[in-house]
Amino acid sequence: MLKYLAPALVALTLAVAAPAWAADEIRFSDNRISADLTVEGYHLQFAVSFAQAIGLNKSNVDVTVQTISANDYSVLSRLPNRYQTSVLESFPVMLSIKPKQDRGFAFSGEAEIEFYTTSIDFDENIRLFRSHDGGTFEDITHLIAPGSMRARGSSGTFSDFILLVDNRDSRQVSREKAVELASFLNAHIHEFESSFAGNVVALARNVEKHVVNGRHQAALSNLNTMLRSVENANADQVPNIWRSSDDIANIQGEALSKGRSLRFTLNELMRK
Repeated sequence: MLKYLAPALVALTLAVAAPAWAADEIRFSDNRISADLTVEGYHLQFAVSFAQAIGLNKSNVDVTVQTISANDYSVLSRLPNRYQTSVLESFPVMLSIKPKQDRGFAFSGEAEIEFYTTSIDFDENIRLFRSHDGGTFEDITHLIAPGSMRARGSSGTFSDFILLVDNRDSRQVSREKAVELASFLNAHIHEFESSFAGNVVALARNVEKHVVNGRHQAALSNLNTMLRSVENANADQVPNIWRSSDDIANIQGEALSKGRSLRFTLNELMRK
């Protein structure tokens, strides 16, 4: 696994314009970035955890926590649905983590992201979204939990992260996630070890078919099998590295992120 990480050895830096908090409130360890902050009156405790990272320290990653306007076009234009997804006016806080491209920071697999805030109460329609490199915000939620508001997800890339209100129909969301997962794996099938690729892509297609036809239990069974296969895969079977030059796809991390988020939505549907 580390054979792809070695060329990317660097340090991470913290840079925030006009911070409302001190730089030393951001904590770095071997495989984790975390903080417990109050930004313009809003409380955010966040953690970003890696299975394995190289060069995770305070040298060359920009970490920004900022409040945004609920009417900010640069955010609104990236919403997946401007009528049914929206910025939380009671918690308009966005976390951005952007390693500098010329420094080579790298990690393997998925990065797990957790938000916790006491500034708002739990709401079952709040989700954790990410937007990579200015793209459309994507629901990456794996878990939401009460105790004020806690949300968890994961990503195979670095991004902007934000809690959004999501009033979309869960069935439609599950279909979109299933189609996206199957399409993503199929688009990268040539990068997998051949026998492993055939099995994983077939499972993803089965998941898509079951979700589209409303067979949620069957979809979940196939999805869990697929996730176990991807989780246990090695770097020779599926590419699993993201680096700050952003020139290679972290297939394992992205597949796990998309699959876990779909599983969350299916579980929510089956509880209703």
